[in-house]
Amino acid sequence: MDTRTLLVDAYTKFHDKAEARHGAFPGLTSFDILELVSQAKGTFGWMWGVGSEIQETINTANAWGTRLHLWGVWNGVMPELTSDDERWEVASHFIEPMAFFCMLQPSSLSERLVVASETALHQANLRVFPGELDSLDQDKLKPGAVLRKSDRRKQLDRLGSRWTSYTAFRDALAAMNGKDYQYETRNFRDLSAHSFAPRLHMGVIARAIRSMEPWAELVPQSDGTVVRVPHPTKTGVSYAMWDVPALDLQAMQTANLAEYRLARSAMDAFIELIGELCDRISNSP
Repeated sequence: MDTRTLLVDAYTKFHDKAEARHGAFPGLTSFDILELVSQAKGTFGWMWGVGSEIQETINTANAWGTRLHLWGVWNGVMPELTSDDERWEVASHFIEPMAFFCMLQPSSLSERLVVASETALHQANLRVFPGELDSLDQDKLKPGAVLRKSDRRKQLDRLGSRWTSYTAFRDALAAMNGKDYQYETRNFRDLSAHSFAPRLHMGVIARAIRSMEPWAELVPQSDGTVVRVPHPTKTGVSYAMWDVPALDLQAMQTANLAEYRLARSAMDAFIELIGELCDRISNSP
């Protein structure tokens, strides 16, 4: 089968299966909160930037949910293809780009939520609490430097400490992008950004991982044998020969869907927090 016919046939199968999987759509986040944000008479920083940051956070969360659902539909098409060549062609055209996007979102969205909530909380605090200083921890950094993730979360806890809805948001946010997901995906996000991530679907990456290890000496024994004993001070270069196998598309979609459900909970808690901020701003003198 030529490539054009293969892709058209696969896309037809995709649309047939999409109809059948309509009920499996994982849901989206509503934009209704933006009306409350626009009505709240906050600081200049609130009026100029908070609504836009919230809107873009919802946009990216919904883009993740939509692509995640399409990824699941395409996974249903793959078993009906008759050869590895056909599966590779369809995966490279239709699945890998959206799968790659989805795999990065647990980390990306959680950090985006931190930034958006930090902005909203800080601007609400300036508007609601008399004497609040327009000061954040990053103000003390050198130009171009950014707060460490742990420091930013500590600051967020401080900014949210006077708001009833903050604790639920903090807990939902902390549940995202946990160690279990990083383990299941073999740290795909970090390796994609900084090294070599496993391939999706098929393909093996061969690597020689270099490290410095204790020097091993061969120590003669009384029975004529020798034993390898690490030297107490000397070290030497060691190479570990690795084959990095590909990640299974179905397993990764399942793991990513579980993360998306955690993200939906975090988005709901975020919307609840923003609603509380809007209410206090609107009722402040």
